[in-house]
Amino acid sequence: MDKQYSSQPVEKPSKWILSKWRRPNFQNETSPDNVNEMQGEGSRSNETKQPQHIKKRKWAIPDDESEKWSKDVIEFFNNGDSPFCYSAVFFNSEKLDKRFWGTLLGYCNNGYLTPNVRIHILNLFNLFNLFNNLYINLFVQHIEGWAGRLINWRSREVQQGRTLNLRWTILPPSFVDSLLDSCNKNAIKFANGKVSPFPSFLDIDYVYFPLCFGSQDWSLIMIDLNSLDLIMYNHKCISGDRYRERIHPILKKIAVYFTALLVNIRYWKVKRRQESNITYGANDDYIRPENETYGNEALYVCMLMEHLVTGKPLDLADGFKKCCTNYRLFMAEQIYFWRCLPRPCNV
Repeated sequence: MDKQYSSQPVEKPSKWILSKWRRPNFQNETSPDNVNEMQGEGSRSNETKQPQHIKKRKWAIPDDESEKWSKDVIEFFNNGDSPFCYSAVFFNSEKLDKRFWGTLLGYCNNGYLTPNVRIHILNLFNLFNLFNNLYINLFVQHIEGWAGRLINWRSREVQQGRTLNLRWTILPPSFVDSLLDSCNKNAIKFANGKVSPFPSFLDIDYVYFPLCFGSQDWSLIMIDLNSLDLIMYNHKCISGDRYRERIHPILKKIAVYFTALLVNIRYWKVKRRQESNITYGANDDYIRPENETYGNEALYVCMLMEHLVTGKPLDLADGFKKCCTNYRLFMAEQIYFWRCLPRPCNV
C-alpha cells in the first residue's frame, strides 16, 4: 500500500476516547500528547517529550470497554463488535454503521460517498427543513467527518503552540445550508468563533468548505478574506452552459450571503476595512478526466481539502485509481482511530 496514505501500527488506538465523555469512576487519565496527529494519527513517538505549558486537551483516556472493540476498521467492518460505533471527529453522536464504513472503503454503493437518492430527496422535499436535515445526516457523513477531522487537527496544533501557518478554517457542508438560510444563527456562530473548535473569521485569512451542486457534483470552495475572492476548485471540466445554468447562480448567491455574514459579525468595523463585495471564479488546476473521478468525486474533494489546508502532497505516482483506493483506507483508519463512547445523553 502507498506509504503516503498508510497509518503506522499503533499500540491500541481504539483505547482512546474523548475525556469529556469519560465515565466518572475512572481516574487514570492519559494525554495523547505523543500522538503525531497529522502524519497518521495512529503513530506514536518513542521519544520522551518535555511537558508543555498548554491548555490541557480533552481528547483521550483509556476505557475498559475499548478492550472489547475491534482492533481496526477492517475488522470492524467484517466482524464488528457492535452494529455501529462513534467517532470523535464528529461533533454529534453519529452512528457509524457498516453502510458508512463499507461505502467509505469502496465496498458498497459503488464507492459513492453520496448516494444518488440525494437529488430526489432535494427535489421532492426542498421546502421542508426536516428533510434537508435528513439529507445532511444520512448522505454527507463522510465529508462532514473528514472536515471535522481536519479542523480538530488544527485545534490541537494551535493548543500545542506549534509555529505553523494555520490561518484558515474548514467548515462542514452544513455551513452552506445555514449561510443560504438568510445567514441564520448557526452560520453566524461558525463565523464569530462561538462554535468550538472553529476559529473566528477575524483571526484567519482563508475559509474552506465543500459544496455539492447535485448528485456527485462536489467542489471545494475557498474564500480569501484578504482579497475577497471566492474560488471554486473544479475536479472535472464544466461546460459553459452548465456553469451559467447551475453553478453561477449558486456561487453568486453564496457571495452575496457571505458578504452579509461578514457585515453581521462586524468584520469590516473590527478589521477597519471598507466594506466590499466578494468576487468569484473557478480554479482548474486539479481537474482530472471524468472517467478517473467516476465514483470518487466526493473522495477527491476530501483529498483536496487536506492537500490545500495542510500542504500534504497528492501522490499520484501509482495512478489516480490506486491513490483513491489508498486514500479511502487512510480516511477510514483515521476516523476509526478516534472511536469513542457516545455522549451520556445518547446512551
